[in-house]
Amino acid sequence: MPTATRLVSAFAMVALAWFASDMVMQAMLAEDPDLNFGNFKLINLVIAALLGWRLLGTRIGNDYSVSVGLGLTAVAALVFWCLLAHAFIEMFKMSLDRRFDGPMEAIVHAIQLSVEYAAELLRAQILGVLMGAGIVLGMLAEFVSRHWR
Repeated sequence: MPTATRLVSAFAMVALAWFASDMVMQAMLAEDPDLNFGNFKLINLVIAALLGWRLLGTRIGNDYSVSVGLGLTAVAALVFWCLLAHAFIEMFKMSLDRRFDGPMEAIVHAIQLSVEYAAELLRAQILGVLMGAGIVLGMLAEFVSRHWR
């Protein structure tokens, strides 16, 4: 059932994903200006919208202290699923080039890729934005839940 809380949570998560994706892209382009990101931002936005709608938007309705934890959980889930999605997309492209001997080797490589991608997020600015946004997202969703029924 669509609610204002779900809608605002989805839009807020999409805004965070847009901003964080830009930060990650700028940081990676500073190291290697020839990178091609393809559908990087679009994939992140779709995952963010789904998580905002299903994860954050449905669990709100408690104290503000609980909503802060829910916002941080939603951001952590966003990072996890985006890393995993991009790693498996890259693994799928590499498997089409027949770079793996079997499915287990491909899956292990995808997990290794996700760990490598996670290392790109270990910058103080990116981590600060993600944590701060998680707190704000949780409180915003709780505010909307209380005032727009």
